[in-house]
Amino acid sequence: MTVTIANILIAQASHNKGRQPALRWYLAAILVLTALAAFTTPAMADNITARPDNPSQGSLVAGIKAARAGHFADAIAILGPLAEQGHVIANHGLGLIYSKDRGATLPARPELAHQHFQAAAKKGHVGAIFELGFQFERGIGTNADMKTALQFYRVAAHHNHLNAQFNLAVLLSRGGGVKANPREAYFWALAAQHTARTKPQGALTFEKVTKLVRQIRSTLPHQSASRASRAATILTGQPI
Repeated sequence: MTVTIANILIAQASHNKGRQPALRWYLAAILVLTALAAFTTPAMADNITARPDNPSQGSLVAGIKAARAGHFADAIAILGPLAEQGHVIANHGLGLIYSKDRGATLPARPELAHQHFQAAAKKGHVGAIFELGFQFERGIGTNADMKTALQFYRVAAHHNHLNAQFNLAVLLSRGGGVKANPREAYFWALAAQHTARTKPQGALTFEKVTKLVRQIRSTLPHQSASRASRAATILTGQPI
């Protein structure tokens, strides 16, 4: 699976003794983006438009709209065949539907959600890659595996997924199932702060991310914080 290859490259980069510590994460980012170059990240469902010459796309739009309206049985009926045909957004949508309890007639099916997220992640859907990280972190639909969770989070984070960047910062700052790494945690917190400011996503606010940045910064020596800041600047392309 390409995601696994990308994370092997991350591990190799982070342990490269010949590199400057401040640039290790930047090197990892370059390696990941290279490994994922073959991925075509699907457009968000918001940007899907039906085309008369593409009936399956029209069905996809209808399925997403049904899910957003809370008509989950209809959404499953529409998206199921599309997922079987390999439509990555259909797989991701079904994963989201099955990941939560949708009422008495449609209880959560986390194992099935996991399968759909895997199918979408294999084709490069960043949201699905994040969801796999979350499932492995919490042991939802699969056995808990913090190391694997970090791998998926890192790939999604390198694609500017705000929640992945934030979760990485939290996990690496606290430890608990993984070795704490405050400097890398600060790096990802800064990256999340940049993403929250320039590309807000969902309910995770810039203020909440900034609070985490300050909390982690208070635990770091000045030199370590400076190195993480330099690496984040290289990754985002803007001074941080």
